[in-house]
Amino acid sequence: MSKLLLKNAVLVTPERIIRNDLLIEDKIITKIDRDISCDDAKVIDCHEYVVLPGLIDEHVHFRQPGMEQKATIFSESRAALLGGVTSYLDMPNNNPSTCTMELLNAKKAIAAKDSVANYGFYLGANDDNLEEIKKAPVKEIAGIKVFMGSSTGNLLVDKYEKLMPIFESARTIIALHCEDTATILKNEKIAKEHYGDNAPFSMHPIIRNRDCCIKSTALAIEIAKETGARIHIMHISTKEEVQMLNELKFGNVVTRQISGEACIPHLYFSESDYESKQGFLKCNPAVKTEQDRLAIVQAVENGILTTVGTDHAPHELAVKTGPYFKCASGMPSVQFSLLALLDLWKRKEITLETISKVTSENVAARFHIKNRGRIAEGYYADLAIIDPNKRTLVSKDLIASKCKWSPFEGTSFASSVVHTIVNGSLCVENGVLVDAPVAMPLEFDR
Repeated sequence: MSKLLLKNAVLVTPERIIRNDLLIEDKIITKIDRDISCDDAKVIDCHEYVVLPGLIDEHVHFRQPGMEQKATIFSESRAALLGGVTSYLDMPNNNPSTCTMELLNAKKAIAAKDSVANYGFYLGANDDNLEEIKKAPVKEIAGIKVFMGSSTGNLLVDKYEKLMPIFESARTIIALHCEDTATILKNEKIAKEHYGDNAPFSMHPIIRNRDCCIKSTALAIEIAKETGARIHIMHISTKEEVQMLNELKFGNVVTRQISGEACIPHLYFSESDYESKQGFLKCNPAVKTEQDRLAIVQAVENGILTTVGTDHAPHELAVKTGPYFKCASGMPSVQFSLLALLDLWKRKEITLETISKVTSENVAARFHIKNRGRIAEGYYADLAIIDPNKRTLVSKDLIASKCKWSPFEGTSFASSVVHTIVNGSLCVENGVLVDAPVAMPLEFDR
């Protein structure tokens, strides 16, 4: 039985921040107390460190199968561990789209072989797989993903008459991408007439404007109210959507029918960054104003938006460096999401307790992930150990994602991830990956 003992650690627990020892035995946190002794345990001195629950990133695109030139489960799960992300839920826009349990189980088989972080997968919805959604085993999928705008392949579902039966039939949570396609196409036509292919990247939040998000989110909420469907609106990007969710706020994170997520790009960047970041900041929904960013940050701190993910979406460099209309949307961020949030903490925009809740505890609660997301006895030992006083300069050599670029390149974060523990095993030690095939499929307790 492997044992790890964290000595004199600042632990961010669900109830409070405490300084204690923590003992891990065979994947599980078995004891949290003062001055624990265990002769046969590997000891990690944590007196200078803060220990958080390992992040559960509910929103990643690891690209495999079908787009391995961009990323793989092997490469991106390693990037995740380096950033303190110990579990992830992967989206279905692969090639082919993951719209059947056969295809979803094929992804699980890849992860079982290649992933070093714990894993779960969404089943995608399209216009033709209603029967698959109806019979999907709820204990085996993260949820149903519906793209109400901005998707690839056959995943776009944006008509009321097609959305209604999906919302009525889904037996588990529906994760939503809300943008109105008609609004986007109209704005793209105007921009092309004016600029040709060379629209400035600052046009992105004008083409994919706030109205396209508000209209689609309003439709999702309307259908959820009509059908009783449990929905989680991903990557909220406007202050108006925050207000819509604030008006619906009730109950705890588990019992809410309608909830929302904030993503790293919308928490960290604003439209003033397009000039320096260019296509590296192009993502959907678009990063918008500083007022929107602040509203989203405050909504996370106040519990209006209950979870934070990354929307980690790597692309090969060649498709991110062309003109606006040929530049792919999406950015990698799973390796640096915790560091970005810790910078918000250092700026006093968000608390450590909130970071712990929205990246771990609330994600586990919302998606009914069993025995994860908390630093508590009896839970799996998934932990991110950070040094809040050691800076991290993001260089190209540091980037572990296969695409080898990041919108954070050149950023000097105020903190660093020192160790990452997955299922009780030390998988990142002093910032370096230690090969240890310990990842597990996430269990959904539904």
